[in-house]
Amino acid sequence: MNYLSDVQVAHLKQSPLGSELKEIFVEESIQTLFQPIVSLKSKQVFAVEALTRGPLNSPLFSPMNLFNFASEQGCLLPMDLMARRVAIKSFKQAMPERNMATHLFLNVSVSSILSQEHPSGLTMACLNEFDVDPQQVVIEITELQPVEDSAQFLQAIQYYRKMGFKVAIDDLGSGYNGLKLWSEVKPDYVKIDKHFITEIDKQADKYRFMQTILTLAKSLGTKVIAEGVETESELRILEKLGVDYVQGYLLKRPAPVIDGVLDYQWQETLQVAVNEEETIASLCDPVFSMPLNTRVKEIAEVFLQHPKRTCIPIVEKGQVLGMVWRRELMDLLASQFGRELHHRKQINKVMDRTPFIFEAGTSLVEASREITRDTSYDKGAFIVIKDGLYQGCGSFMALLEMMTDLKVRSAQYANPLSGLPGNVPIQQTLQMYLDRKQAFTVIYVDVDHFKAYNDHYSFEQGDQVISAIAQVLKSTVNGSPGFIGHIGGDDFVLILESLDYQSICETILEKFQTARAPFYTQQDREKGGIDAKGRDGESQFFPMMTLSLGVLLVDTRLFEHTQKLASLATKAKKGAKHQGGNTYYLVDSRKIPPVQ
Repeated sequence: MNYLSDVQVAHLKQSPLGSELKEIFVEESIQTLFQPIVSLKSKQVFAVEALTRGPLNSPLFSPMNLFNFASEQGCLLPMDLMARRVAIKSFKQAMPERNMATHLFLNVSVSSILSQEHPSGLTMACLNEFDVDPQQVVIEITELQPVEDSAQFLQAIQYYRKMGFKVAIDDLGSGYNGLKLWSEVKPDYVKIDKHFITEIDKQADKYRFMQTILTLAKSLGTKVIAEGVETESELRILEKLGVDYVQGYLLKRPAPVIDGVLDYQWQETLQVAVNEEETIASLCDPVFSMPLNTRVKEIAEVFLQHPKRTCIPIVEKGQVLGMVWRRELMDLLASQFGRELHHRKQINKVMDRTPFIFEAGTSLVEASREITRDTSYDKGAFIVIKDGLYQGCGSFMALLEMMTDLKVRSAQYANPLSGLPGNVPIQQTLQMYLDRKQAFTVIYVDVDHFKAYNDHYSFEQGDQVISAIAQVLKSTVNGSPGFIGHIGGDDFVLILESLDYQSICETILEKFQTARAPFYTQQDREKGGIDAKGRDGESQFFPMMTLSLGVLLVDTRLFEHTQKLASLATKAKKGAKHQGGNTYYLVDSRKIPPVQ
């Protein structure tokens, strides 16, 4: 295929490097490497990104050098088109037929899309030539240039979508357009720049940035891909945050073949089940252990070879028998006659037989309470087991940092009146329950005649009523698996594993009947309500406050995202309101036939 015009060829011949670039176009001597994009849900390769390299042993081998020099010589569009064609051809050749469902991410620059010289239909022609389905292809828009003509750019994006392609934005946060480009393009995928991923496990600002991006992405229906993942700690945080896909050297470096095999193998500690609370497994690092028949001198040699290691678990056939602490062992051996007395002993003679040991599913809160209760314990680590078998160790300092972070996050989203979680945790919890694929109950709580009470008795009294309702809900759900949230104002929500909504609703209504009494004067209690101004400004009688409970039994087969619950939730709330208060109204989604 002829990529260059005669004018471009003549210009390139004027310098040695230009002549080499001309030969690259003539011979199509660039190569394509593929880097996997991995689903954190399935732990499988979901797609590959095509990465262009110049000829080996050439100054133009680096993609930055290659594309920058092509741009300087006025050949960026031809280089982009050639890279695209070679990537599609290589994708077909590199992919075994049995794996042809994998998606291909093709990098396309903004300047190429906007170029008046861009040939129409070239990408589709290449796909047809090499028999690649357009629905496998994702056009990845590099964000390195500003979009100057939004209308033309969006028209081009719309054209790609009509052809069956999906669209991704590359390196969000590193270029000129950022969120503006996201809002205009409405991409299927957004890739987060490596800058925000590096040391996300250590930098709170990056953690909060990713939380914000994920919340925005979920509301817009966009999947998030984290680029540049290079450490296991970064991967753990991204998995815990709920990132959809990851890409980076930790998982696999770019390669000319596509085989679906990753360099990284998931450890059991990464596959932590979703719980309502953070668990101790999130702090577990795989620390090598030693058997019970190990001699003291062997353990001492390990400590000398690994100066940063503070402890070594003693494990036999998966069972934890104890822990050896660096400081204690070295102090013992350094004491008078210590080396002579203990050097040849088996480690069971000097090991700590009662270290803290937690099951992987133990909540951070529970573990923290247990550790702080033992004021005499001064060690720096604990052991994590799963189903009784050794998994690894965690540090007390990491636990303290995580607990601090949890408290900060909880306070950030808590309603100041009730102390209950607000809308962000409510949405996250709803999504978590949906992802479990098990039926659950949602109860929406609304206070009848609250505005009239607030206007009549004062906002301070109204605030006390809100606090009392929160206590009623907490005392009702206490001990049962579930979640209580404060939507705002006089609206609350309960998300419960139990489908026994009748007894829960009846208990809430009964408790509130008792709890409301002190908030009225004796006179108002006797007449059953208050005289207050209505919305029209006229005085009228309002009965004492009651609760309306809208109950939604959720069949997770019908819903994937929380947005789809909205219409049924509204139906449940309105149904309860129309029944006149102190009652509940049921909407059972399990009786709705699933869409075939």
